[in-house]
Order: sequence, then C-alpha cells, then structure tokens
Amino acid sequence: MDTAPEPRPPRPADPETCRLRAEDTDSPDSNAADRLRWAVLAVAGELHEIRKLLRKR
Repeated sequence: MDTAPEPRPPRPADPETCRLRAEDTDSPDSNAADRLRWAVLAVAGELHEIRKLLRKR
C-alpha cells in the first residue's frame, strides 16, 4: 500500500517565527507535540545566532 507523505509546512528562516508558532495555541491544527517542536527549533536558532556573534569577537 503506497501512501504519499504529507506535505511539510515551509520552514521558518528565523527563531522569532519558530517562537511565535510555539506560542500559537489558537491554531486548530496545533498540538502540544508540534508546539514543543517549534520551541526547540526557536532555541536552536537563538543559540546559532549567539554562536555567530561570539565567533565575530
């Protein structure tokens, strides 16, 4: 039985967008696992930005 994979939403380019999606509890298709995933991506993006700034020092 072949089933097509579900299309993925576009990936956000910045941590702020991830944070906003993590905090969006009003979305009808938002669940705790998705919000946790977005929160982890937001933290990872923020850490990446900090590392870039520290590298420039």
